[in-house]
Amino acid sequence: MDSQGAAEGIPRRGFLAAALAGVATVVLASCTAEPAPTPTPTRTPTPSPTPTPTPTPLPPGIPEPTAFRRTRWSADPYARGAFSFDQVGTTPELRETLATPVDDRIWFAGEACSTDAPGTVQGAFESGARAASEIMRVAQRGERIAIVGAGVAGLAAARALSRSSRDLEVVVVEARDRVGGRIHSVDDGAFERTIELGSPFVDRDGALDGLLDDAGVETTPVAPPTEARVAPTHEWVGVQSTGDEALAVASTWAHEAPYDTSLASALAQTGADALSTEPQADGVSPADWLEWSLRTSIVPATAAEPERLSAKRLDLGRIQRGRQLARTPLAGLVDELAASADIALSNVVRRIARVGDRVSLRFETGESLRVDRVVVTAPLGVLKTDTIEFEPRLPRAHQRAISVLGMGAVDLVWLRFDEAFWRSDAPADGDLPRDVLTVVGPVEAPPVVADPSDGAGDEASDDATGDAPDADEPAPALDRLVNAWIDVGLADDEPVLVGIVAGERAGRLEALSDDESLAAVLEDLRPFLPAESPVEPPPLEDSPQGEPPVH
Repeated sequence: MDSQGAAEGIPRRGFLAAALAGVATVVLASCTAEPAPTPTPTRTPTPSPTPTPTPTPLPPGIPEPTAFRRTRWSADPYARGAFSFDQVGTTPELRETLATPVDDRIWFAGEACSTDAPGTVQGAFESGARAASEIMRVAQRGERIAIVGAGVAGLAAARALSRSSRDLEVVVVEARDRVGGRIHSVDDGAFERTIELGSPFVDRDGALDGLLDDAGVETTPVAPPTEARVAPTHEWVGVQSTGDEALAVASTWAHEAPYDTSLASALAQTGADALSTEPQADGVSPADWLEWSLRTSIVPATAAEPERLSAKRLDLGRIQRGRQLARTPLAGLVDELAASADIALSNVVRRIARVGDRVSLRFETGESLRVDRVVVTAPLGVLKTDTIEFEPRLPRAHQRAISVLGMGAVDLVWLRFDEAFWRSDAPADGDLPRDVLTVVGPVEAPPVVADPSDGAGDEASDDATGDAPDADEPAPALDRLVNAWIDVGLADDEPVLVGIVAGERAGRLEALSDDESLAAVLEDLRPFLPAESPVEPPPLEDSPQGEPPVH
């Protein structure tokens, strides 16, 4: 069924239902066939027992959380990442090109189309509003406009178009069974609060500021950290400017260079990364501070590693400024934007074709819908795949923009504990609380706990260290998985942390099982254990031969 237009007399909110109705009927009709012959019974093979997987043990000495939840945005077929970044070779014109309409029939909108605030809710909102403004300049009265995607960009476009005096018929089609895109507020009883599975940050700039107020969204400023935790000593040290100064040298050089290069290359070519690895009095070397700046600031803000990030397009001022953390659900913003929109959920668009002076949307169900114009707000990560086919193909300039712009990865890890052990040595009265927790310096090796099945308790194993490693076997590389921690429960005195995992670390996290990822991120909290209470391995208890001890 190809819907040509709203039937006369059907109300505005009813035309979409009519346009997309009949899916089940079509599917059921197509499944009607002659009865199949009864097959000859075959012997059912005896199934082999499936071995029960061994749970990944949690790291010793670290409190066990009462709740745990993580995201996997790069694995989400309707996201394929977190947000766009300026890959090597990116220019401002690429984002402008992506936002340029195709024959005044197809528009793109979203954070990737924003030149002022890419990668942000603000950028997505302004891009959607911009597309709507351009459509209103060319659309005729009564035209039907489709918007693909019910994230902030799509809802902003729908809101503006539906308020137009041209009496436009606006419909939003969304692949997911919810609205909001990467804004995903979830009421989780285990956390005793609403948690944000998308970005918990939002910028209160421009028109979005007033909209946040209307939606009742409260935010609190989060400033860059002034202290960092030294892993081996479990002590706080003041953040040194060494890393930021090296980044400034590389950035200045790259902006003046006649060609683009990666941030990692710019650091190397300027010699800004040639810093001493000798620890200073506080146990941290100058090289450690550069690594800290990259890991805790650059990578989370851009969702990309220095090897992929354009040095010429790097905006250190924007990256290093403070952010606004949502204290109340960002779903309020989504609800405000979606209040008057016609939205069809669970409708996956697979093909967008220009047919004469109209546009046809083909859905995964096989049905189609014809409209006069369309705003595509699918994330850049989705546009990089063949999820949506365009017919005819997009202009080369649009294809190049989609190809060159990078799609980054940022995931969140939410943890709730019985107590906020990381606040045990809070700053003195009058000092600002630490809402951002970061670690600097060498990675702390976890304590080794003997496995009783390896002979712990025997005379040969009195040191309780287990078998000695093979001298010819290299020690496993130690690395942190979490770029930075946000103490989101600080304002309400709740023991809740959010870990930000960005860049290639996000890919590593997504490859782990839930048990493995929990163990890995908990180990990253070891430096925040109280300094005055050294962690001792848990005592071994008697247990049957071959059985693990029970704690």
